[in-house]
Amino acid sequence: MKVTFQRANPSTLQASFTGTLRSRMEGGGGSVVVALYESGLVTDCGRGENKGKSLLNDHVVRRLEKVAAVRDGASARKTVSGSVQFPLWDGFRASRCGLVLFVQNAALQVLGVQHFDLPDNV
Repeated sequence: MKVTFQRANPSTLQASFTGTLRSRMEGGGGSVVVALYESGLVTDCGRGENKGKSLLNDHVVRRLEKVAAVRDGASARKTVSGSVQFPLWDGFRASRCGLVLFVQNAALQVLGVQHFDLPDNV
């Protein structure tokens, strides 16, 4: 899959995907889904066994969106495309974020995964 990014305004990131399936979709069809994640988050613990500690959190999913539906029996050469718009949060920094695109069947089995870094200029 290939991805292009656009910022129509400061509070939204649009990601557009296009590519072909690598295997036949069987078992009731499936979906192409994308997760926008952020790394480098810090959680200050005020209570519990980690009281007084700061915990570093990476790959925290901020948004999960369906890009496209894939019909049952779609061939391995089927072109799939779609766009999603992610609302952005205060303090968003592209250098700390990325996308994970995955294809799953109706039973939620993951059939393929691809990672994308966000360009610094989005």
